[in-house]
Amino acid sequence: MSQEHVDTMNELLASSAEVAAAARELSREYVLAYELDGGPDDGATVYWQLRLGPDGSAFALVPAPRADVRLRGDWRVALTAYARSKNGEEADDQLTADGDLESFFAAVGPQFAAARKAATVPTTFPV
Repeated sequence: MSQEHVDTMNELLASSAEVAAAARELSREYVLAYELDGGPDDGATVYWQLRLGPDGSAFALVPAPRADVRLRGDWRVALTAYARSKNGEEADDQLTADGDLESFFAAVGPQFAAARKAATVPTTFPV
């Protein structure tokens, strides 16, 4: 994700009535963070985060020290899997989770679904 991509998604999230309605159902903020090694900039770690809570949803490209769930893995492997799955193929992103991913999605499911619907934009994967 580029900053431009994140800005576009955040604008879509902020303007979505469906995301706002789902947000009101959460009592606190939840954070899903990605730490992907071997990124495109000289192998630097790539950070993504998604915040979901009563104030809405937002993406950022910075570390999230207090994430509820942290997904770790290799940038190229993960992005290759995402590109394949976008094309309808089965693919393993090989990410490992620190935190309870099942409980996380049980808590944020409706807001996550609304955010995904509102902020999915065309993407070209750089792999």
